[in-house]
Amino acid sequence: MSDAPARARLVRFRLPTGDGRNGSDPATVSSNVTSWRTGFLLEIRDGQGRSGWGEASPLAAYSGERPVEAASALLRLLADGEAITALLRAAETPETLPWLGKTGDSAAASTFARLDDLLGISVAARNAVISAVTDLASRRVGIPTHELLLRFAADLELPDSEGSIPSLESGPAASGYQVNALIPLSDRTAALTAARDAHARGIRVLKAKLGPGERFDREFELLRLLRGELGDGLGLRLDANGTWSLSEARVNLERLAELHPEYVEEPVRGDEMTELGDSPVPLAADESLRDPELASRLLGEPSVSAFILKPTSLGGLDRCFDLGLRAIRHGRRCVVTHSFEGPVGHGAACELALGLAPFDRDGGAERSLAQGLDRIGVLDAWADVPVPQLRGSLLVPAEVSGHGIDPSPLVDRAGGDGVI
Repeated sequence: MSDAPARARLVRFRLPTGDGRNGSDPATVSSNVTSWRTGFLLEIRDGQGRSGWGEASPLAAYSGERPVEAASALLRLLADGEAITALLRAAETPETLPWLGKTGDSAAASTFARLDDLLGISVAARNAVISAVTDLASRRVGIPTHELLLRFAADLELPDSEGSIPSLESGPAASGYQVNALIPLSDRTAALTAARDAHARGIRVLKAKLGPGERFDREFELLRLLRGELGDGLGLRLDANGTWSLSEARVNLERLAELHPEYVEEPVRGDEMTELGDSPVPLAADESLRDPELASRLLGEPSVSAFILKPTSLGGLDRCFDLGLRAIRHGRRCVVTHSFEGPVGHGAACELALGLAPFDRDGGAERSLAQGLDRIGVLDAWADVPVPQLRGSLLVPAEVSGHGIDPSPLVDRAGGDGVI
């Protein structure tokens, strides 16, 4: 029997805005309960009926990219039959993917150059395409995506000046890796309840967002309360999202030193990250990494101890994996997290984290940084679409192929109106 024709399609779906803790099934929750945003699933299917999936669900408030921009870019791709054929060909021969392995295949290199031309500046669309091709390539050889990443890590061409990639004796630890939980600092009750719930689930690292001015004063007191409640064994990660001025940041970081945070993300915005100088607490880069030139400069900043990698905002697993290995070569730590995507995006991020975790210089799951991949409320909208890499408070390597996500219930729920 001959192979079925290959195809690609785009499915529009709705997902909760932000963490989505107040939401449940999008098909049954009324619009006045919580707010929703639009996401898109890209499916690339080969002639043998295997599918690779990617997700484009940008958060406009975070990245500045609107869902309609990602959709327009993906529709341009779908309208180009030659590009789709080339992507399927790339998935059939994963060893030639230029962003994973050797770049000697000129046809594969041309495919990804054409891809970037078609998608333009939409990093969310590019992430969806790279995810779908990687998912399909991994499924074709029957391995998890993280194993495909690990197979070709040594072949990535990184600048010689950045040291060597740590030797790799095995894959991710079977015992898994901790995840951190995001908690609100809106008031005492909310903060304590969320922290206690996370602690009861076995999570020992909490992350909280910080604001400027008087808001920071209130949040600082809540953090002191949490530290006193849960003790020094509690890991604290803080994120100012670039809302502080340079002078404000220097004062706030001095105050936060007494809480011994693991790091403070983006205390200032953009280039100002390189102007802070010595910091009394470790810093982490997140939004700043969207600028490749600034990301390279931050590799040389002693105070920046961690890079926060988000595939949706950086444009794909390939860029994150490359930047993560560069950071590791510079002695930095890497934390993979999400942009509040649905299960397809979350599963891909889990596989990326499992691909980078074995290169952790400190080694051992118990000493690796917790990943920012706790089961968020957004996923509760599709409880029938499991993320197999998440088990309780741990991120674990699962026996799956590709990203391990079957979005069929999500796609079915989107119905005919969701297929573009």
